[in-house]
Amino acid sequence: GVAGLFGWNWWTDRQDARAEVASELYSMALAQVSAGQDTRASALASELTEKGRGTPYAAMGWTLVADIAVRQQETERAIHALEQARTITRDRGYRQVLSLRLARHLVAAERLDEAETLLGEVTGDAFAGLRAEVRGDIARARGDAERAREFYLEARAAGNDTEFLRLKIDELSA
Repeated sequence: GVAGLFGWNWWTDRQDARAEVASELYSMALAQVSAGQDTRASALASELTEKGRGTPYAAMGWTLVADIAVRQQETERAIHALEQARTITRDRGYRQVLSLRLARHLVAAERLDEAETLLGEVTGDAFAGLRAEVRGDIARARGDAERAREFYLEARAAGNDTEFLRLKIDELSA
C-alpha cells in the first residue's frame, strides 16, 4: 500500500510539473507571437509540443505552430500541425474546432474531398453555422455557386452572421 501511495504521488507530481512547464512555454510562445517574433515563437511552440505531451498544452502548441505557418503562408505546414493537434486533443469540442480550422485550410489547398470528409466529424449543434459556411466554401471551390449560396444562407440562419459571410453571399448574389 505504501509503495502504491508513493508511486501515485510521484506520478501526480510529475504530471503537475509537466503541466507547469507546458504552461510557461505556452505563455512565452504567445508573448513571442504577439511581438511578431515568429522564429522564436515557432521554436517555443515546437518545444511545447514535446514537453507538453499528456497535457492539453501539447495540442495548443500544435495550434500555435499552425497559426505561425499561416502567417508565413505555409499551408501544408499548417495542415500538418492541425492534424497533429486533432490527433492528440482529448476534448471533443476542441477537436471539432480544430476540424473546422483544418477543413478551411484543406479548402485553401484544394483538397476538397478531404475537407468534406472532415466536416462529417463536426456534429455539434454549436458548430452548425460554421460547418455550413465551410460546406459553402467547398461548393464554391467546385464551381457550384448556387449550392454555395444555399450553404451560406444556411450558415447565416444558424447564427453565423459575420461580415465576411455577408460578403460571400453578396458576391454570389451579384
